[in-house]
Amino acid sequence: MFNRDRWKEILEVLTTNWFRTVLTAFGVFWGILILIILLSAGKGLENGIRADFGDIATNTMFMWTRSTTKAHMGLPIGRNFNFKTEDVKTLWEKFPQLRFVSPRNQLGGWGGNNNVIRGIKTGAYNVYGDYPEIIQQEPMAITAGRFINHNDLDNKRKVAVIGQGVKNELYEQGEEVIGSYLKIQGVNFMVV
Repeated sequence: MFNRDRWKEILEVLTTNWFRTVLTAFGVFWGILILIILLSAGKGLENGIRADFGDIATNTMFMWTRSTTKAHMGLPIGRNFNFKTEDVKTLWEKFPQLRFVSPRNQLGGWGGNNNVIRGIKTGAYNVYGDYPEIIQQEPMAITAGRFINHNDLDNKRKVAVIGQGVKNELYEQGEEVIGSYLKIQGVNFMVV
């Protein structure tokens, strides 16, 4: 439905007040540009956060203890407490809808001392005491050997799973890693 008179009227209105037409066009252009920038920034932020989480399950929750900030029933401010392994059973009983509960104990961390020794080589690494379920919450690429299992826990085996950084720094190129021993805080652990 091309109507020459309507188009003529539209062009006449647009050319009558050039300044208003240019400002309106600029306003529309600016609004669309800002919308595109904000949507891009939001998507970039989302992608960055997803990349930081890596393969960690998005519905995972971590809990850890700190010193208390209030006095309670005669106990002082600043007291420390720790979770116990028995707390896992309590969590399962109170929250049966949980898929995995995997307690973790951490040694080392920021500014930790040299806590891993192999022969004459030492290094300061994050050392985690994990349950086998952690691999469901924080997937890891096992390139050789195996991950810890419940038999290791039940039999109190001193076994370790190491990362590529530890392998590169404490072992020679091509050296067999599986079955070797590391000393962590003075205790020997077999690499599995």
